[in-house]
Amino acid sequence: MALENVRVEDFIEYFLFPEINASAQDNEAEVLNDIQQRIDEISKSFIKNYIWHKDPFNLKIRNQNSSLLNNNNEQLPSHLYGISHFGDNIQDEWFIMSLLFHISKEVPSVIIRVCDADGEFMLIEAADYLPNWANPESCEQRVFIHNGHLLLIHDTSDKATDILPIYDSLRKIRENPTKYVVSKDVENCIMKRIEDFPQAIDDNLHRQTVFVPLAVAALLQHNPQLIAPAVQAFCNRDPIDMKACRAMRYFPPENRVYTSVLFTKCLYAMIMHTNYLPDRRTGWNIPLMTSPHYKAHLLGVKIACGFEILTSQAKSSKSDLETDREWQKYLDSLKNKNYFQNEIEGSKKYQELLEQAKDYYKENRDSMKSTYQIGDDILRDMKHIDMNLDQFKDLEKSLPHSDSDSWLNISPEDLDEMLTKRYGIRNLLDKNLNEGDGQLTDMLDNFLGQKSDYDGIDISFSSSSNHVETKTSDMAAVNVASNSKSKKIDFDADAFCSTVQNLLDLVIPEDNWDSQSDMSDYENDDDLLAKNIDEISKNRHVKGRKKKQQQQSDEKKSTMDDYMKQMDRELAQTTIGKSFEKKTNEFDDIEDFQPVDVDMNAVKNMMESYKLQGASAGPTTNLLTSIMGSSKKQTDV
Repeated sequence: MALENVRVEDFIEYFLFPEINASAQDNEAEVLNDIQQRIDEISKSFIKNYIWHKDPFNLKIRNQNSSLLNNNNEQLPSHLYGISHFGDNIQDEWFIMSLLFHISKEVPSVIIRVCDADGEFMLIEAADYLPNWANPESCEQRVFIHNGHLLLIHDTSDKATDILPIYDSLRKIRENPTKYVVSKDVENCIMKRIEDFPQAIDDNLHRQTVFVPLAVAALLQHNPQLIAPAVQAFCNRDPIDMKACRAMRYFPPENRVYTSVLFTKCLYAMIMHTNYLPDRRTGWNIPLMTSPHYKAHLLGVKIACGFEILTSQAKSSKSDLETDREWQKYLDSLKNKNYFQNEIEGSKKYQELLEQAKDYYKENRDSMKSTYQIGDDILRDMKHIDMNLDQFKDLEKSLPHSDSDSWLNISPEDLDEMLTKRYGIRNLLDKNLNEGDGQLTDMLDNFLGQKSDYDGIDISFSSSSNHVETKTSDMAAVNVASNSKSKKIDFDADAFCSTVQNLLDLVIPEDNWDSQSDMSDYENDDDLLAKNIDEISKNRHVKGRKKKQQQQSDEKKSTMDDYMKQMDRELAQTTIGKSFEKKTNEFDDIEDFQPVDVDMNAVKNMMESYKLQGASAGPTTNLLTSIMGSSKKQTDV
């Protein structure tokens, strides 16, 4: 990963490994150059008028020595490399993914690896359909794109936690390209996020008429991409930036014109929801809020302030590397990795390597702190761009209408529909709950009755079963070392439960149910407790053989049932009993007593908890999603 010390987390990193034949090794640079030019042409036709939130898609040639420059512990084969920061708009990340899949189809000889701050993020998207062996450790550096397909490398000969070297991964893929293609379910999860591009580019744009200084209108006409850094500079302003906004040295408000500006919906939402009251002493004259021109004026002020902030930061881009602490850290890391190949400091070869490192650092630093470089570009463009006031006044008469921004307001119903389309949770709950309370309680009992290893419970989505299966993984076995030999722990859960039950074995004493008052049976608790202890001690014993345990299991079950019925009788005579749902009366000796309907109460309590959660996630939705996962799969099939 490039420049780990100075990078932020909102990035996507991509490596394109072309196939270079042995006969072309001498002309490796030329081969890489040709492939880069071909991919650039493919990218331009795909991107068209896409507005990037921060960094655009870009590729640079890296030879084998470059892997030391980018803090990579593994030496990689020569390849094309790019990194893009997407800020608050994660759609840029998926747009780049769509572009990379398109490139892999157009150039089948290229194998692509993609990752971000979360690692193999494509597998996160398809987590519900991954094989049991797949986890963050076992999948690291094993996910690739080739010929329009997603590949996940896994061989039984590989250790689950080993990081497979890139050289080995590329060799495996080229030997058998179709062997490692993921399942249709996994691939469909990825395709749902990228299949609409590039056709969906225009759907993500918002056109708005604004009233801006003439220089801003000319710059945006020359380069519409400048709207992104301008909006971000304004929304992320600090007190120092506000001083520049009060002066408005480069973009004064005297000569302003109406112009039509294209935003991404993300940028438009950001600037619309950023409150700002301009200083009238600067010369801004904003009409009343009831005026139809209010929005155009206020947006124009915000955009102009964003451009002013960018130009005020331009001078910071010419800082000396000798005073840059990050550069010193980066230089030290290169020395530790023997980047200078034991050359004497000051020698010709050393200076050449040092200049390469400086150029690489500046290039990557500017891409991550791009406002400095953008400010320089704006000042340079302002010197030669034609700013004809009369021409822009004439264009005002034929400006396209602004788009409706009603999409900014989302009702709870719209939000539910979006979540259902994306995740299907609410649809899942409604579909299963309508099938009857009995099925819900059966699935709940089945879920709670499962056993799992330390990895947790894995929900089986097999269409042939409607139950929860325990997860089995390669690392599920727990071993204990003894005399230099490993022995697997043999834990008999049934025997353990039986032993604990024997310790807690109770005999239900006979009792008089003809109570004189609701609480009269609680007056002699001490006597009752002593009596129960005596009876418990008489019946406590240890059964060492499983055959004998099986013979007494029916008797213990009957004893526990009697104990639960006794609890029901006692609770029925208190106020807490009124809150429970009842079954039909089966007790003739108790007046007005009905046993508790456990299934109905479970459903009732879960529904009450679900209502209290509202639209938020919580334990009830998590539990219902888990126990109904397999049922959803059956219904969909």
